[in-house]
Amino acid sequence: MRYFTIEEFKTKYIEYDEFDISSYKIDWVCEMIFSKIGLRYRQNWDENNVPFSVKEASMEQLRFMLEHDIPFVDFDKELSAGPMKAKLKSDYSTLALRILANAGFLYRGNTMNSNMSLNIPFGGY
Repeated sequence: MRYFTIEEFKTKYIEYDEFDISSYKIDWVCEMIFSKIGLRYRQNWDENNVPFSVKEASMEQLRFMLEHDIPFVDFDKELSAGPMKAKLKSDYSTLALRILANAGFLYRGNTMNSNMSLNIPFGGY
């Protein structure tokens, strides 16, 4: 699954033009974003028909992964800025998650019924 192309990414994030980005990394970040989308909203998307907010979140996720040099595995990483230090508990960009949440795609926080792919009424016709 691929929601954007390398060219789209490098057009949006010009500062990453010199980075050698493997195409499998695009697949990986798109899978990560797909895993956060509520079941009701999951579709067979590609770079031609994916909703803009899902594409934006996927590109932001790749930028985040490149910027923080986070490998595609879950582990705690300590980040520091001068004397301040904090452990990073998530491999997800908070901006990418906000993009999904604002567009109504975020999986977390939805009720179970909202995440079902079909709305099944009980007892009514």
